[in-house]
Amino acid sequence: MNLPQVFNEHASNMPEKTFLLNSKLTYARSREIIGSMASSLGENDVVVFFMQNSELAILNYIAILWAGAKVVAVDPQTSSEDLRFILEDSLPTIVLADDELRQRERKYLEGYNVMSSLRSGNYRRPTDTEDEIGLIYYYAGIAGKTMQVLHRHKSLHLNAKSLANSYALPNITTVLGIPLAHVLGNSILGVVMESGGSMYVMSKFEPGLMESIINKYSINMLSAVPLIYDMLYEKAAALPSLELCLSAAAPLSMRTVENFYLKFGKPIVQQYGFTEGLVLTFQPISEWKKISIGYPLKEVEIKLLDVNEKGEGELAVRAPWLMAGYKDYEETRKVYVGEFLRTGDIVSLDEKGLIYFKGVKKRMIKYKGYPIFPRDLEEILLKHPLVEDAVVYGQDAGPLGQEPVAEVKVKQYAPGLETELLEYVNSKVAFYKRLKTVRIVS
Repeated sequence: MNLPQVFNEHASNMPEKTFLLNSKLTYARSREIIGSMASSLGENDVVVFFMQNSELAILNYIAILWAGAKVVAVDPQTSSEDLRFILEDSLPTIVLADDELRQRERKYLEGYNVMSSLRSGNYRRPTDTEDEIGLIYYYAGIAGKTMQVLHRHKSLHLNAKSLANSYALPNITTVLGIPLAHVLGNSILGVVMESGGSMYVMSKFEPGLMESIINKYSINMLSAVPLIYDMLYEKAAALPSLELCLSAAAPLSMRTVENFYLKFGKPIVQQYGFTEGLVLTFQPISEWKKISIGYPLKEVEIKLLDVNEKGEGELAVRAPWLMAGYKDYEETRKVYVGEFLRTGDIVSLDEKGLIYFKGVKKRMIKYKGYPIFPRDLEEILLKHPLVEDAVVYGQDAGPLGQEPVAEVKVKQYAPGLETELLEYVNSKVAFYKRLKTVRIVS
């Protein structure tokens, strides 16, 4: 079974149910559009999905999976050299890019088959793919560098099914305010498709707009990064319809939880996941007063490796939806201990089995919910002719997470070199990966 097949069943059983709230697009009508788009693809096609959130983007994304093809999910903030690497590495048959991104990155998209939407044709049923690769990410967090993370079609279905069962909401209505290409954005869509829910698609987050959407459509589930909850606390007046408020992708503070509850009367709970493992834990509402990432989902097994005297160790997980592997077999082998996948995250357990995040073992920085690999930035710095060595690490940025900063050893110093190196790196990467500071060290 895969998500398109589940969606197809919903379209047969409740054809008039609204799938996309923006234009009141029903499951039946969505199926017609998706099935028509999917007819332009074959199972061997590789499609780079480089689109900002929109109803059209959602339909195209599902159509790729519907056809049994491979979708390479690229965050719309990806730019320049990062985008070039992904394109050259994935060798796409098609690049789906909306007009704004197509214009912004025209230099790097030149020579590729770029389309703003898949072409429509004769309707086709969803392809019966399970074990084939369906989704490819380029955030290899455990390995600590940018490379392909491969997920099977059935993994998306199994993870979404487990999450929907854990949420236990009879009729999920939600808003997508996170880029679809982000693991969290993908999980939101997956849960909606799996449960037969409804979703409003936001092109870009704006707190006032999100408040109006939540209230207009009686949104009952919100899944977001902590920063969105902070902004809603500052700007929104009331959010009465929310029943489940989920936080993920970045550390959640007690201040955020308490402020949101005091103003809106709504508890925030956490779920935990990462690129290689999708979503693995869920914190029940009964435990909302604790800053915990919750319990393992029903199908997930965990163990702690290298436990210290404080009871903290590296979390390792086993689940039926873990990645099929990296593109690089040797890198895949390094991150597994038997059937358990190392997460690179340090956690502890309390007497009830609740999991508490304590820090990271892997070399990764989180800024605004985005993962940044120091290794990638170091490799760019090392390409500069005056750089001998470079180390990138995270600097505290409050509720935003950490900002990357670099310490650089140079072959020869010249006045203004710090600014030159800063611009050298930042002109090649997405906004969230830009260095805050470059320091020259001896």
